[in-house]
Amino acid sequence: MAFADAREEVVFYVPLWIRNGISIEQFDNYWRDVHGPVCARLPGQMEYWQYHLSAYDGGIFPEIKNIRINTDPADQFLGIAELTFSSVEDRATWFTASAILMDDEHNIFSKAIGYTTSMGNTRTVSSRLSEPYPNGPLSEMRYHVLIRKEDAVSVEDFRDYMKDVLMHAITKRSEVVQLRYHLFDAIDLSRPDAQGVEHVEKDGKEYHAAFEISFANGLDRESFFASREFTQALTDGALMIDMIKPCAERFAATFVRDHQMTLAGQRGSSVAQLVNDLGALNQIREDIGSLMLTNKLES
Repeated sequence: MAFADAREEVVFYVPLWIRNGISIEQFDNYWRDVHGPVCARLPGQMEYWQYHLSAYDGGIFPEIKNIRINTDPADQFLGIAELTFSSVEDRATWFTASAILMDDEHNIFSKAIGYTTSMGNTRTVSSRLSEPYPNGPLSEMRYHVLIRKEDAVSVEDFRDYMKDVLMHAITKRSEVVQLRYHLFDAIDLSRPDAQGVEHVEKDGKEYHAAFEISFANGLDRESFFASREFTQALTDGALMIDMIKPCAERFAATFVRDHQMTLAGQRGSSVAQLVNDLGALNQIREDIGSLMLTNKLES
């Protein structure tokens, strides 16, 4: 049975481009095992996920007349960081503390575009995910779809379309095991600068919304994309939508859950995955946790 999450939250949603001159393996490993645990220690977070993505070059999402699908190589980000907060004040606390994190961005990112949502503009419509807080390989096929509105369309009309037409149509399909959407504010520029990392999107490239959608398998995905409900909802939005940018998750990592660091947040995602795979129960004992976090055993 799918559930809808009506909790109050605001979000910081950040597409990330790989730095020139490093491999995808270096990008993955540094982000999940070095950068991630630093971010997890900053105050204010309710949740912190890393989504490691594949570049999208077409062939999966249906093509709808008058809606562009962005496959430009320069626009292919390979990660999304998603941080949730219980209040705008908690998010501001995190921003204030994030200068130490910005100093690390240039090691792996060439560009990081930060989108925020206001209260009520991020919502989990339904979820039957086998693991909502993953660390490593995924059981489902999971996608992020970013959407840019037509310039002539108002923010209010676009948001009404997203909620009342597109999301409503998607919820009618049983193939969907997870649906979560974000209606973005203007691009946030309040973060500290990061040397050599772009924080400002080029004109005509910014997005105004995103949704996360998951399927149990490829057959369900293809049945959904071919469905009348989905294709008609996109067709109805052809005058609203300028461009969409789909991307598939390769794997994900959860660093903060319910305001507490996970094992990945404490030790790094790869270490947490190894501990889990080997069933190393001693590594999750309180005394080892204290030792790793404080460099001393509790007496």
